[in-house]
Amino acid sequence: MKRSLAGRVAVVTGASSGIGLAIARALARAGARLVLVSRSETGLEAAARHVASDGAAGSTCLTIPCDVSDAVAVRAMATRVLEEAGPPDIVINNAGIGVWAPVAETPVERIRQVFDVNFFGAVHCTQAFLPAMLERRSGTIAFVSSGFGSLPFPRTAAYSASKHAIDGFAGSLRAEVEALGVDVLLVVPGGTNTPFFERNAYPADVLSRYLLQRQVSPEWVARRTVRALTRRRRRVVTERLNDLGLRLVGAVPELQNVFLALVGRRILKREPPRARTPRGAE
Repeated sequence: MKRSLAGRVAVVTGASSGIGLAIARALARAGARLVLVSRSETGLEAAARHVASDGAAGSTCLTIPCDVSDAVAVRAMATRVLEEAGPPDIVINNAGIGVWAPVAETPVERIRQVFDVNFFGAVHCTQAFLPAMLERRSGTIAFVSSGFGSLPFPRTAAYSASKHAIDGFAGSLRAEVEALGVDVLLVVPGGTNTPFFERNAYPADVLSRYLLQRQVSPEWVARRTVRALTRRRRRVVTERLNDLGLRLVGAVPELQNVFLALVGRRILKREPPRARTPRGAE
């Protein structure tokens, strides 16, 4: 059974660009009342104009600059949401960063940063809003994961691990709260045409060359996400080839080992590792 999103309060993190902005705009078109969260105050202002133009006549949205990796900042953000917009019906945990580098060349500080944003950011927001949902016995918490959460990939160890963690967290959370009226949705995008890859130094052709994926628009991901929300789905994979690949490696785990060994060798030929002096060594 479909449900209407009209009038529902939706909090979207990482809402200033990419998938987050596209989901916010799609939710606005569905009639939701938006709270946009991002570290970029300037980006939020531009996003708010887009969202307001997509919503009902005269509609506005609340914007709150916040670094979701900061638990104290998230609690302050949640307090503002509850006071100014009311308890959210939907929380979209979308904020994320990545890094393209071999494990031996990735500073541990960067790995921690990826986990702080991708995983603990989602944990902070979930814990901030979940009690109100449980009290009302209604609501949806969505996590924007990645195909790399199920299929790890060379040069993406920190990002893949953070998304593995998200997948496990979402699954465990669902087992706890679904019977109490709170839905948990896992969104698994494939290659999406956003600034993410450029910002995080991913090679431009990595998905097409090694995963045989064409990049889809963030609007496509947003439409599939909103449809999953209205139909109360537990999981949505936003590209058919991505879905097929994940199903295959899930059904035949040895395929994953063969595939990754092949890709690893190809990437090694293309990008041989550089010697990195250990910290503290002279």
